[in-house]
Amino acid sequence: MLMNKKFITIGEQAETEIIINRSRFIGRAFHITEEEDALLFLEDIRQKFPDASHHCYAYVLGRGSTIQRFDDDGEPGGTAGMPILQVILQQDVEDVLVVVTRYFGGIKLGAGGLVRAYSKTAAEVLQKAGKKEMALSNRGSISVDYSLWGTLEYFLRQQGVEILDTDYQENVNVKVLTKMDWNNFTNMVVELTNGKGVCNFIDQVYHSW
Repeated sequence: MLMNKKFITIGEQAETEIIINRSRFIGRAFHITEEEDALLFLEDIRQKFPDASHHCYAYVLGRGSTIQRFDDDGEPGGTAGMPILQVILQQDVEDVLVVVTRYFGGIKLGAGGLVRAYSKTAAEVLQKAGKKEMALSNRGSISVDYSLWGTLEYFLRQQGVEILDTDYQENVNVKVLTKMDWNNFTNMVVELTNGKGVCNFIDQVYHSW
């Protein structure tokens, strides 16, 4: 199993605004897990703010930033989308979309001014969004007799295991999420329950601990 794989993404959705020579630049940062997320956020912004001059954006997806997209949305080539993308890459965050909406204020900023404005807005909104580490974690289930549940529950909480769901049937069945190696975790559960606890691996997901 793959373990100890980590990446950094934004801590929360954020919004910020700066004004440069009467133009308003509104930056928004979103956590995304697939390209469809980015397209939905973009469509939502375009519908909510149809009077804006531009909705420029960039997003990075996948481990190692394997997917990178950007768009100048009518601004001169290379002055908006690429600067936003460069800021995202410099911040070393993944699975993130940054959209910078501009309301033109009547004063042209020039290519250099636009690059600085879009870069500054992107940097400020990412700073406001913060960062969090996502670790590849194991999700699985445990089935245990009622007489052992109290001991097992205490153990899980002491080890920082997240209990996702508890189902009280013939046995107590719980779904758990742990950053521990699954084989080591299973061995500990089996030992704790004298071989009566049954563990089943489900899958691996990224989770912020």
